[in-house]
Amino acid sequence: MDDQQDEADALLARIMMVRDDLKAGRLTLAQVEAYRRLGRTVDRITRQMDAAADIEAATALWREGAELIRTFLAEHFETPTCH
Repeated sequence: MDDQQDEADALLARIMMVRDDLKAGRLTLAQVEAYRRLGRTVDRITRQMDAAADIEAATALWREGAELIRTFLAEHFETPTCH
């Protein structure tokens, strides 16, 4: 469970960075729309997890959703790098 929490924290931190970029006007129009789609995707995944029949189903949905979110972020929002 700790790994899952660590992963959730990392995804949330990344999403918050994107949100900060949105608020600062640093996103392209395409990225703004992608951010909106991401929000809808996160909402959908959360609803599905809440409606899951049991913890195993919810955990499977979490894993699938986390991978989908991670892939979406990588595709639409370049990860900042430090040199």
